[in-house]
Amino acid sequence: MNYEIKGKENKTLLLFINGGGLSKWMWKYQKPIWNEYKCIFFDLPGHGDNSDIEFNTIDDVCLLLIDLIKKESENHKAIIIGLSIGAQIVLNLLKSYNDYISKAVVISGLNNPMKGYSFLVKPMLVFSMPLVKRRWFSKIQFNQFSLPINWFEDYYKDSLKISKKTLMNMTKENMAFNFDKAVHKIPVMILTGEREKEVVKKSAEKTANYIKDSKYYIVKGAGHGIPYEKPEIFNKLLLKFISDSIIEDFQGNIVKQG
Repeated sequence: MNYEIKGKENKTLLLFINGGGLSKWMWKYQKPIWNEYKCIFFDLPGHGDNSDIEFNTIDDVCLLLIDLIKKESENHKAIIIGLSIGAQIVLNLLKSYNDYISKAVVISGLNNPMKGYSFLVKPMLVFSMPLVKRRWFSKIQFNQFSLPINWFEDYYKDSLKISKKTLMNMTKENMAFNFDKAVHKIPVMILTGEREKEVVKKSAEKTANYIKDSKYYIVKGAGHGIPYEKPEIFNKLLLKFISDSIIEDFQGNIVKQG
């Protein structure tokens, strides 16, 4: 699997996991983080530089990431940060492979299994796949992510690389995902945006209930893409979380939920 390393060579390794349909460029605003720590950025299987590897299951991705952590971390542990399906990957690592995790950040991760709707995935994709390659349709999807307008060409170029199989598998995994295991002794920060969908906010509350002593914050004015919608706030939160510093409300920009 292709990946990039940025930042300082030190004992603290950060692993950033992008959301579905996005690529590692979604972490462009996190430069202050890699000024301080060794950071790994990569594209999910089926995306960007890893479009030659199909996305099959969340667990398959976790096994790839464990190999990456073993290879690049001095102590075989990493701080993992994920958005959307990337957050589900983080939670799956916490659930099944927590020996490799020192801290975790879960951003807008759906934790509300909808298995009854899985039969709709195939016909939905049969209808939508021909449209995905059209710029006008891609712009509609792009706007739903609330991405900076000057990122569209990156988004469109990478959207052309995503196969029907990857989209189908990723959608099924996303809809069926369920995190229901108590986690102890691993610091976890859970983030959602103030404008996020209610089902995602409910998911954050559910996740927080399973993770003892987790920190749950709502970022004011943000939707689904906190790292690029509110990068200054996100970067401050992440740096303080990594260093075990006290997290304040940053002039009323975050609300502590637990």
